[in-house]
This record gives sequence, C-alpha cells and structure tokens, in this order.
Amino acid sequence: MSKKRKSGAHVAGQINKNDQTATEKWLPVAIAGLAFLLFASGLQNSMLAMDDHSATVNNPAVTDFKLFGQYNLGMFAPLTWLGYSIAYTIGEESSFWFHLLSAIVHAVNVWLVYKLFRQLGSDMTVAGLVALFFGVHPIQVESVAWIAGFSTPLFSMFSLLSMRFYLKHTQNERLGNNYWFALALFLAACLSKSAAVTLPLVLIVLDIWMKRPMNRSVLLEKAPFFLLSLGFGALTLLSRQHAGHLDQPADFSLLDRGLMACQTVLFYWKKILIPTGLSIWYPFEKTDGAWHWSYYAAPAILALIMFLAWKSRKALPLLWVGVLFYLANIVLSLPWSTFGTFELRSDRYNYLAVLGVFAFLTVLPGYFKEHKPSWVSPTWGLLGIMAGIWLVASGLRIRDWKSTTTLIESAMASTGDNFGKAYLWRGIIRADEKKYNDAIQDFGKALAENPLLMEAYKQRGNLMGPMKNFEQAIADLTKYLEANPESAPEYYNRGLSYVNLEKHAEALADFNKCIELDPKFKRAYRARGNTYLKLGDQEKGNADLKTFEGMPD
Repeated sequence: MSKKRKSGAHVAGQINKNDQTATEKWLPVAIAGLAFLLFASGLQNSMLAMDDHSATVNNPAVTDFKLFGQYNLGMFAPLTWLGYSIAYTIGEESSFWFHLLSAIVHAVNVWLVYKLFRQLGSDMTVAGLVALFFGVHPIQVESVAWIAGFSTPLFSMFSLLSMRFYLKHTQNERLGNNYWFALALFLAACLSKSAAVTLPLVLIVLDIWMKRPMNRSVLLEKAPFFLLSLGFGALTLLSRQHAGHLDQPADFSLLDRGLMACQTVLFYWKKILIPTGLSIWYPFEKTDGAWHWSYYAAPAILALIMFLAWKSRKALPLLWVGVLFYLANIVLSLPWSTFGTFELRSDRYNYLAVLGVFAFLTVLPGYFKEHKPSWVSPTWGLLGIMAGIWLVASGLRIRDWKSTTTLIESAMASTGDNFGKAYLWRGIIRADEKKYNDAIQDFGKALAENPLLMEAYKQRGNLMGPMKNFEQAIADLTKYLEANPESAPEYYNRGLSYVNLEKHAEALADFNKCIELDPKFKRAYRARGNTYLKLGDQEKGNADLKTFEGMPD
C-alpha cells in the first residue's frame, strides 16, 4: 500500500513537473505573440515625414548597401541600416516591411526579457508579468511604430542578449566564451545605436542584483566594455558634429540642465505608471524666466526616493535595483545637452529602462504576501487592470502613428504646439499634399507663436510666389535670407517674385547671388538670361540662355 502511495505521489510530481516545463516553454512565446499582434495592427501605417524616408529609402547606406564609412541623421548605425536594407530589398519603399521588421524584433525582445528575469531569479509569474508589461506598455509605441526608431528595439535586442551571456559568465567567474559572447553582442548593440553605451553601467547593476561581491576582478572585467563605450561615445560626437548637431546655442544653463534632468526622471516615472498625454514632444517651458516649482523640487524628491529605496534594499531589494537599473539605462538620454533636435525628452528613451520600474511593481504581491496578506488579491487585481488598460492604450496610440498629420495633431492635443513648431511641420506636410491655403495658414500660426521660426518664413515665402502674392513672398524670403544668407534657392525664388513685379534690377541681383552660391543652379541661368534680355543686354542674356541649354538636367 505504501509503495502504491509512493508511486502515485511520484507520478503526480512528475506530471506537475512536466506541466511546469510546458508552461515555461509556451508562456514567453505567448506573451511575445501578443506583443507582435498588438503592433501588427500598425503594419499598414505609412512612412512619416519625421525622418522615416531619410533613415531608409533616401539613405545610401540602405539602398546601395553601403553600411560603413558614412553617417546618416547624425548616427553611425550599420546594423540598423542592415535591417533596413533587408526590408528595402523585399519591399523597396513599402512601409509594411519596415513595420514588420520592428514588430518582430520587439516580440523577440519580449521573449528575451522573460528569459532575463528568469536568470535573475524571478519566478514564472513575475517574469511573465514583466515581459507582458514590457511588450504592451504604450510608452513603447514610439520605439516600435516609428520606422526611424527601429534602432532602439534593435540595440535593445543585442543588449538583452549581452546581459544574458554576462549572467551566464557570472556563474563560473572565468573569462570564458560567455564573457566574450557578451562583449561581442555589446559591440553589435553599439553598431545599432550609440545609446547602447550605457550597458557597462547596467552590468554593474546586474552584479548588485545578483549580489556579486564588488571586488577588483569583478570591476576589472568591465574594462573592455567601458573602453568600447568611450570609443563609440567619441564616434557619436563625430557623427553629431558631421550633422551640425553640436552647433547649438547655449539655451539652458548648467543649473537648468540639472533641474531638467531630475524633473525628467520623475516625469517619465509618472508617464510609465499613468501613461496619459503621450506625445512626440514634451517641451521645457519657463514662465517669466522661471521654472515651474516641480523643477526646483525635483532634485530633493529624486534624492529622497533613492534614499528610501536604498534604506529598504533588504525588505524590498527590487525597489533599489529597479531604480538603479532604470537610471543606468537612461542616464545619457536625459536632457544634459541639445543635439539638434526637439526631443530633449522622448518616450523611446525608456524602452529598456522601464524594466526597472516593472521589476518593482511585479514583486509587490510577493512582498505583501509576507507582510500584508490582505493586500495580495487587490494588488494582483490592480496589476491585471493596469495591463489591460495599457494594452488598449497601446492599440489606440499605434493608430496615432498611421500618418504624419494624425501624429502631429495628436501631439498638439496632448502637449500643445511645441513653440509653434507643430504648425510649421503640419504646414510642410500640407504643402506636400498641395493644400496650399491650409499650409499658409499653418505657417502664419507658427510665426504668430514663434517669430523666430525662420523656416516658416522660407516655406511661406516659397508658396506665396506661385500663388501670385509676390509682395508677401519677397517680405518672407527677405526675412529668411537675413538669417540664412547662403541659401541659393531662396535668392532664386525671391528673384522670380521681383521679375513678376517688374523690378528687374533687384531680380538680377538675386539671380547673381544664387549663381555665385551655386554655379550649378541651372534654372537661375535661364531666369537671369531672360532678365538681361528685358534690360536690353542681348549679349549677356543670350550667353546665359546658352549656358542653360548646355547644362545637364
């Protein structure tokens, strides 16, 4: 009888073990599949005016497979360009294949997140919940739904793989294959996006997470990682300089930058927990030269949170390591400097960092089970509700990315016009769509909000001429040329307006300047030739027209 009972218990244990093994296999695949299906809802979204074409179909590194030896959009990212090249080879200018590529890589990352947290000692429930949050949170939409943002999921994939091999390496402490695989994958991450250079800091956080002793050998093994970080950091400065991103005015003081960085961390945490009002821009605004009180309070609040997390590191260890993991991933993406874009803070900077927040959230039920049993069920219910809300919110957010116009208008509804820039961008799109009156109205609104937007003068001036409002065209282009005196096309366009007003001397001066700046500007020779003829100078007029006819198109 006892043998039968023992045999039955053995069979039951074996069945339970088999069930657990099966769950371990299908759970991360199911969560990754859900994330893929979520972002598959945006596979038909179009390419956006925000860098999508410049990053892909207008990028020689992609179309001509010239992956090395050049920069694009201030970046050196040959592995990202390789991914784009694959999508371009399959579907050329079809946005579908680029979106599909991003959705696949994101789904792989969801699977890797699950596996990483299992390596870090989390049970299947916690690892599964972290992977689910990571896969469906609406703050991830910008990274995955934006074609030009593909570098973020891609570098994150290599970073997650590097973390996994690094954790395997820590099990034997020797510099074996796992260590070198981790280093090689870190190199691949850096070749995908320069933001990967924070990985050595993340590895130190993983050491703390796994309670490795911080001895000399543990620190020295990071040296090759930090050397790679420094090298790619220097390369990033070169690529940014090549794109003119470092030639920015000192618009914020050092104190401002510190306040902005601290406030941005708290701002992001709020967006992660309550992801409402998501936008492609979150402008920093002063009122009468002073920040909102939250900026001045942010350093103290952030320091208090870190102190409390450190004090509770024994009772709630994942609060402390979660904060460190978040900060290690995002520290270089905080608004310490302006590199030529308006994205001083942006959703995509949180793509990997959010794992630190999710790690803490998902262990709360276990903590309450030991200290406040009555809170366990409500906590699970709250986490489930959050996951459901985030899933729905992501689906709605993906729809915002279906076109440039819908994205800009969504951002305007959430966070305003970004100092008039939103009207400028929407006006450019409407001009491309030949909605000229709407475009002119937008440029006017942009200038009403921000008279320093010289690009709006250029765009409106270039439209006013064809619409026969020559006086306004001249006024706008003159304003633009005062700030940008090396712009040959605008001298040409202003010259045409002068011609239409029969101000031939002024037109001639503009055509001369255009040709001086760009001797290959073919149309300027024809315009100048005709102007000379109207002024009675047959010899110069015929010479210019002959030059025009002899120039290649």
